[in-house]
Amino acid sequence: MSVPSYAAGSTVWSGGPAIGVYLALYGVLAIIVGAVLVGLEVWVGDTIKGLSGLVFASLKLGSFSVPDALEVVTILVIVVAYAAKALGLVIYRAGHSYELHTDGLYVNKGIANLQNTFISAMAFSDAKLIRTLGMRIVGRSLIVIEANDGRKFEMRMLKDGANVQSLVRSNLSHPTVRVEK
Repeated sequence: MSVPSYAAGSTVWSGGPAIGVYLALYGVLAIIVGAVLVGLEVWVGDTIKGLSGLVFASLKLGSFSVPDALEVVTILVIVVAYAAKALGLVIYRAGHSYELHTDGLYVNKGIANLQNTFISAMAFSDAKLIRTLGMRIVGRSLIVIEANDGRKFEMRMLKDGANVQSLVRSNLSHPTVRVEK
């Protein structure tokens, strides 16, 4: 039985973007924005007498009636915006994975059209760790892998980026040399 070439070196680390905290953060922001906008609409409807008929109007669809249609539309727009953002994050997570082996790093991109890139220890130049304030708040990191030939690969939304960077540097900065007898 033949072993795939990417399994030649033992796996040191494998992972991908960690999106859970971003889904929760965007969900909380959607709830806050929804509450503020609906509260503002109710306040405007109560304060400005000419607009109360518009703000608190019902929408009649045949025998079905939607009370406070403006608030319902506002919440619906916020839910659709959150769902679009969440779907984008899920697609990004599904399309990116990383595997660090003792002989190199595999960067996999794509869902239907997979692009697998291998960075060997001989081609490895540096691994930059980037943690902006927002990334530090949510506990995520960006690692930019640079190759000697000028290529750059980004590993986004990683948990424990400092440890991953240390693993990449320790494995790729010291190439394995085989000596035959």
